[in-house]
This record gives sequence, C-alpha cells and structure tokens, in this order.
Amino acid sequence: MDLKHHPAADAFPVFDASRHAELVEDIREHGQREPITLCDGMILDGRNRYRACIELGVTPKTREFNGDPWAYAWSLNGQRRDLVEEQRYLIWKHCHEQSEAFQAERQRIADAANRKRSEAAKGQPRTDDGTRLGKKEQVLQQNVVIPADHRKGQQAKATASHTNAGAVAPRHRHQQPRGATSSVARSNR
Repeated sequence: MDLKHHPAADAFPVFDASRHAELVEDIREHGQREPITLCDGMILDGRNRYRACIELGVTPKTREFNGDPWAYAWSLNGQRRDLVEEQRYLIWKHCHEQSEAFQAERQRIADAANRKRSEAAKGQPRTDDGTRLGKKEQVLQQNVVIPADHRKGQQAKATASHTNAGAVAPRHRHQQPRGATSSVARSNR
C-alpha cells in the first residue's frame, strides 16, 4: 500500500525524528489505535501513523472522509503543541483560503446541477395549475384528447338527469315494484 499525502495534510509539518520514534514504539506495543483518514485516496490525517505502520510491517487501518478536507485538517491539527504561533497563523491562513475555495467550487457544482435540473423540468408536461405530471399521467395525457370545453360534458350529464325526473331508479331484483304487494301480504289483510 503506497498512499500519497493530501495537500491539506501537507500544510502541517510531520513529526521530527524523536517524536516519530515514540510513535513507532507506541504502535509496536499497543497497535494502531486510530485509523488513517483518507480523502480522494490520499492521506488526509495520519501521515505519521502511516509511516510508522509501514516501518513495522503493519497493514494500516483506514477510513474514508467526504467533506471539506481543509477544514478537517485544521480542526484536527491546528492546535498541535509543536507549532509556534507564526507557523500556526500561516497554516490557518492557508487552510482557511483553501477551504473557502473548496466550498465555492462545491457551490458552483451544486448550482450547475440545479440549473440543469431546472432546464430539464421546463420541458416536462404540466397540469393547468403548473404541477408537473408523473409518468403515469403523461401516458394518460398522450392517449386522451380533452375537448376544448370539457365542462360542457359535465353540464350535459347533469341536465340529462334533471330532465327525466319521472324516471324510477332501478330496484333490486328481489324487491317488489312500487305499489305492488306480495300474495302473502294480500292474504293477511
């Protein structure tokens, strides 16, 4: 396994020889306690652990990070005790500028994707109130011709039921017609 360093990790110095030797001994005695964080296939956090593991012949444990690598690197390493004040400021400034550029690029990509979705949605069929039709409704819309004044059909239906007011609603087949009595009912009179 040969991993490259992420530029955000390289904003910070690696351990000096004595601190590195201490880390190697700790990993030899206790194992690798903290996984190495990767971003885009590169080491974002854990360059020193990675180097110690390779020296010991230990396969490093890793985890993947998805997000702003610059803010992440600063958050984990900005207060390291081996940084002097001037170093800390210069590293913070670099990480901050790169983080802003990362966020701006991410926003630009999101805005472009939203514009593409918006343009694609403009060509989709819609109802009278502007609601986008689903696939099922689009198929139905393609197969049905709606008359120019589709409300006339509803009015004609309503008028037809009112003009035949004397019509008797069909009754259940086991019921007697209105006004008729059964032979049993007549014999009991």
